[in-house]
Amino acid sequence: MSRQAAALTKARERRRALDAARDEQDRRVEEATAEALVALEGRREAEQALQAATAALGETLRTLLAEDVSVERAAALLELDIAEVRRLTKMTERPAATQAGPAATAASASSRSREVGGGRSASRDESTCRH
Repeated sequence: MSRQAAALTKARERRRALDAARDEQDRRVEEATAEALVALEGRREAEQALQAATAALGETLRTLLAEDVSVERAAALLELDIAEVRRLTKMTERPAATQAGPAATAASASSRSREVGGGRSASRDESTCRH
């Protein structure tokens, strides 16, 4: 075997060893990435469950408050801070306002401006009629 052939054989062996190490690293990276993706999905599901439970708790707290139970008493009954009870009841109020959407907000603002504008023009008409 010539020097060139021996060197070529040695180079192939080293390349194969490096390729095997790289393949092993790629496999570990793929496995870690897959585990991370599963964990992210689990976290998303947990966040959604937490949001649903928080909304349900807030609605239940609003029911308690509607029964003339004070915020302080509701907090004591549930062993929560008063501030937490207030935060939870306010959180459930926000989605109802945002679910109506910008169109409802714009329509509401427009009807308020018509009411105000209509009241002004009516009073102007009355003032001109008096003169």
